[in-house]
Amino acid sequence: MLRFSLYQQSLDEVDPGELGLAADAFERGLRDVLPRLASPEAFADLYGEEGAGSRCPLQLLGMELLKYRFDLSDSEVVGRCRRDLGFRYAIGLRKGEQAPGTATLTRFRAKLRRVKGDDFIQARVLELAVTEGALTDSELQAVDSTNTDCRGAVIDTFNLVAAAIRQVVRQLARCLERDPAALAEEWKLERYMARSIKGQVSIDWNDREARHALITEEIRDADRLAARIADLRLALPEAVTEAVATLAQVARQDVEKRPDGTFEIAQRTAPGRVISITDPEARHGRKSSSKAINGFKTHIMGTIASQFVTGIIVTDAGTHDSRPTSALIEQAAEHGLKPREALGDGAYGTGANVRQAAACGVDLRTKYVVPSSNNGSISKRAFDIDLDAMQITCPAGVTTTEFAWVKDAEGAAEKVPRFRFAKAACLGCKLRSQCSSDTASGTRGRTILLGAHEAELQRLKAFNESEAGPALLRKRSAVERLISHLVRLGMRHARFFGMQKVQFQAFMTAAAYNLQRLFTLTESRATAG
Repeated sequence: MLRFSLYQQSLDEVDPGELGLAADAFERGLRDVLPRLASPEAFADLYGEEGAGSRCPLQLLGMELLKYRFDLSDSEVVGRCRRDLGFRYAIGLRKGEQAPGTATLTRFRAKLRRVKGDDFIQARVLELAVTEGALTDSELQAVDSTNTDCRGAVIDTFNLVAAAIRQVVRQLARCLERDPAALAEEWKLERYMARSIKGQVSIDWNDREARHALITEEIRDADRLAARIADLRLALPEAVTEAVATLAQVARQDVEKRPDGTFEIAQRTAPGRVISITDPEARHGRKSSSKAINGFKTHIMGTIASQFVTGIIVTDAGTHDSRPTSALIEQAAEHGLKPREALGDGAYGTGANVRQAAACGVDLRTKYVVPSSNNGSISKRAFDIDLDAMQITCPAGVTTTEFAWVKDAEGAAEKVPRFRFAKAACLGCKLRSQCSSDTASGTRGRTILLGAHEAELQRLKAFNESEAGPALLRKRSAVERLISHLVRLGMRHARFFGMQKVQFQAFMTAAAYNLQRLFTLTESRATAG
């Protein structure tokens, strides 16, 4: 008599422990939680008049979550669901039942996004975490960001302009039902149809004038192409007009016009520079002075103790860390998880950001950072600023109440006070040589210009100098651990082209992470109890 085998059983009868699944394994928990995330009937509006899909939507949803939890492609997750008993158990595949294919999974994802929205699963997971009592510490949260490299190719200026020309030719040929290569040859643009323009030209790349001549030819060809399309006087589809607009931007963003009418590569980087034709929303940016980013930034808000992601937003890489803070707060509030206090590093401590967070009902706590003086003088941070009494005391103990209202240096509409210390007081000061160039030379007394958000900055300074402030700010590091988990799940690299699809990736990665966190906390409580 043959020994009874696991493979002869329905997976309904299988003990997941026999599959080697840990008590808090994602595959083990996913099978139980899928019906609680959404019933099959909840997906009826995905199909409409088409009728029910050929595959259970919960199985497809499970495959999507498995994909993001284990950082897999569509084909990889399909393969795992066909041969991995843990994956088959997770989505409830019975003996002999074949896993859905990649095309079915792709169609389901498109319908899910269109009908339910990009954040549908993330919202359901957070709701479940609250219901299960795992997420009870939303009053104190932290914010930070990480880079997400774009999927598109990042190329140099010569190839960027060439690729933009090639994109226009291809889109126009599709509109005119022409062969792109034939259209390019007719319009004398055939050299731009190759993968790299550098392989189509023969110049000495060490010759500066030869490089200028090539970029000039490219820009003139781009202008000629745009003019010829305009002369067609056709109602062009959106794809063509977008390609022409992108060409117009990349043809001028990296160059300067010379006196003789030719062009040269500019020795600067244009703000909002397009870096990829295949991913035109990607941008250059910086995470720090030493770390450049090509693509996007992913901004995260999460709880400190329970370590759940409550808000996640993708922007282009050039966006300052502080800008999406209010949007993150609003996103958390949509799930009923708005914090009372939020912690951030010094990048979030701009006066404008602190004020906007306060308008959302959140106290934003960050390090108090004042840019150091370019000439090495004693910084504004060393001065005691009393806004109630409208006076400033310098490090030497001299107080001034003399000020004038002037235009804000940062462009705010309201005027701001500029305080001035008496020249006589500064001339006799022991710190005169260290204070500023004006006091050192004896031309005038030290001046201190306040900002439009000075009140917020002074509250930050007082918080940083309080006994409880530094201890609370140290808790901010919890968000860095949370981000490291998201990076491990694949958030460092974009799966898709375009910011909107990368935002969907962010929501799904956060949902898969939050679900794993829920399983881990649930098992920990069960073990402790």
